[in-house]
Order: sequence, then C-alpha cells, then structure tokens
Amino acid sequence: MTMARQKESISARWYILQAALIAVSSIAASLMWERIPAELAVHYDIAFRPDRYAEKSWGTVFLFNLIQLFLLAVLMGASFVVKQAEQGAGAEMTDEKKRQFRYFRYVNSVFLYGLSLALIVYFSMVQATTLYGWPRELIMAVTITLFIFIIAATAALVLIVKRLGLSQEGDNGEGRWLAGGIYYNPQDPAVFVPKKYGIGWTINFGRPAGWLAFAALIAIPVIIVVVVAVMT
Repeated sequence: MTMARQKESISARWYILQAALIAVSSIAASLMWERIPAELAVHYDIAFRPDRYAEKSWGTVFLFNLIQLFLLAVLMGASFVVKQAEQGAGAEMTDEKKRQFRYFRYVNSVFLYGLSLALIVYFSMVQATTLYGWPRELIMAVTITLFIFIIAATAALVLIVKRLGLSQEGDNGEGRWLAGGIYYNPQDPAVFVPKKYGIGWTINFGRPAGWLAFAALIAIPVIIVVVVAVMT
C-alpha cells in the first residue's frame, strides 16, 4: 500500500476520542445530578448573559450531549462520504489526477475531523458552564476562539487545495451537470462526487441512493429539532 493510498483519509478510529469526550460529559452530569441547579440557563444574549431559564430535567441536562452525538454522526458521515466519493471514476483519471484526488480526500477528512473535535469540546464546555457554574467569560472566549478557528481552518483548506491543484472543475462531462451545479449521471456508481465549482461534495441525483441520501439530509435535522422541542 502506497503512502498516497494510506493518506486517502484519516482512520475512523480517531473518532473514538470524540465519543469518549461525549461519554465523559454525560457521566459527569449523571454523577453530579444533585449538585446541578433546579433552574438552568437555556439561552444567552449577545453579551453571554442568560436571558431564559428552564427547570432541570433529563432534556435540559443532557441536551448538549444529544447535540454532540448529532454533530458526531453528521461529521463522521461526511468523512465517510469523503473517503468513498467517486470511487468509480478512478479509471478515468490520469495517475497525477488520482494522486491529487487522494490528497483532496485526505485534506477534507482532516478538516472534518478537526471541525468535529472542536465542536465536541466546545459543547462540553458550554454544558459545564450551564450545569456547574463555570465563568461565563470562559465560554465567551471559547466561542470567539472557535469562530476564529473555523474561519482559519476553512481558509487553510482553500489555500491547500489551490496550492496542490486539486480543483475538480471540468473533471465531469458538461452534460452531466444540470443548471451548472446539480449532478445527474445514472451511469456513475458514485453517490457523492466533488462539486463542479469550489470545494466540497454534492449528490449524484442519477442514483436512487443519492435521493435517499438527500432525504436523510433533510429528515435528520427535522427529527433532531422535534426531539429537542419535546425534551425541553
């Protein structure tokens, strides 16, 4: 196995660390249940002052853990998409394009892992601030840091892709794209393919699995919102 092949994506085992962080946060909340205030802040204004409260309940205490699990599932799924995307197109690529495409996947998978880890840590700190009375100034600083990190990481991803010549424009036939941005190719076995313009991935609407993936992307956030509304 070549080095390029090994660097197609980071190992899914690294996500065990994030699952462990979620478990630690959940267990800590369970063990410290009696010390958690009867009323919890559930919303903050722009100055990070609590402006809405709710009674302590299973939903309000573990809400952030559910958000973490949702984010972990979504970003792990996105990482899997990066790893599997357009496997069937490899035969049409030159060796140089294959090498570039492997790095394209690897850079994306590292970005997604870093984003996922940052968000998991962030929501653990928000939960600790809400439940255990950590200083609000700390979460304010962490929020600003997270915002800067996301912007910097996104900019770095763009620069790396540009520097390595990983643009995917023109790789697919013009006739396969509808309205310039919707990919429809029943002959392509890939469910996810690189976007025609910019960085990222889109769905192959020519495959039934592509429509199922699209439906899941719409349904999952709706289900999460309904569950959170019921619990809180």
